[in-house]
Amino acid sequence: MTGCAGAGETARSLIIVSGADRGYFPLLRDTVSSVRALSPAVAIGVLDLGLETEQRHWLAGEAVTVVAPDWDVQFPGRDRMPNTFKAQVARPFLPRHFPGYDLYFWIDADAWLQEWRTVEMYCAAAGGDRIAIALEIDRAYKRHYKRAKLFGLTLSWKCYREAFGWRIADRLGRNPIANCGVFALHAEAPHWQAWAQVMTRVLQRTRFFFAEQIALNYAIFGEGLAANFLPAYCNWAVGDAAPAFDPVRRLFVEPYAPHEPLGVLHLAGPEQKNKVFRLHRLGGGTVETSLRYSAVRDLCARPVAPAA
Repeated sequence: MTGCAGAGETARSLIIVSGADRGYFPLLRDTVSSVRALSPAVAIGVLDLGLETEQRHWLAGEAVTVVAPDWDVQFPGRDRMPNTFKAQVARPFLPRHFPGYDLYFWIDADAWLQEWRTVEMYCAAAGGDRIAIALEIDRAYKRHYKRAKLFGLTLSWKCYREAFGWRIADRLGRNPIANCGVFALHAEAPHWQAWAQVMTRVLQRTRFFFAEQIALNYAIFGEGLAANFLPAYCNWAVGDAAPAFDPVRRLFVEPYAPHEPLGVLHLAGPEQKNKVFRLHRLGGGTVETSLRYSAVRDLCARPVAPAA
């Protein structure tokens, strides 16, 4: 597959990037471990947002390139923003921080990789001129079954309103969100510059948590940047729908048939990080487990007894 190293190969063409501070390091360690379990040689980069010395030493032992980013753009109140906000600001500048690669695959530190084929799907979908990204839409996601928000004031609408004002919110606020917690993009794609420009505009107006994500969404839906939208199982939001567990394949899968394996499990939201989920087990019964990678490795590695 052009531009994407295989699970057992090394190549200068692809780098997988994440970022964390000392508090998020246990999650980042899971992210890195999940990637290394599937591809021992792929390049990994980490944005250091306030890691401790021993944490950087662990990353060095995993052959991870660690970069402490500076602020990539000027914006009001920058000196009062927490260091962790650099994770948002730096995202459109990954080729600057980790130069020399053809493809950049970003994965949030609260997400982990279950199947390498998902990386291959992202790489193929990105090609040279598209961003490969998943929308926050799926038949299993509970948000789609809830009562409509008063006056249509969804999170998407509120983000557009905060970043761009009422008129843009009215035009784009009904669109689904493209979740930039996982994406792939070629180094030469025009998206980096367009994303950076829109985000810089947003940061002159507001500095809220979703600033970089809504800037990217505006660039896609408002300015027509080319995108390939991948299925939700490529970036599965466990807070929207708990997965099922397949004891035969020892994989977390979609809760509905055909039970596609989840490529990335994304523990977005504070309550998902340490929650114990009761999961439906294909063939009958349930499994109770955290969905952190370090908590499920044994579950996914050992045979599961048949349901009583």
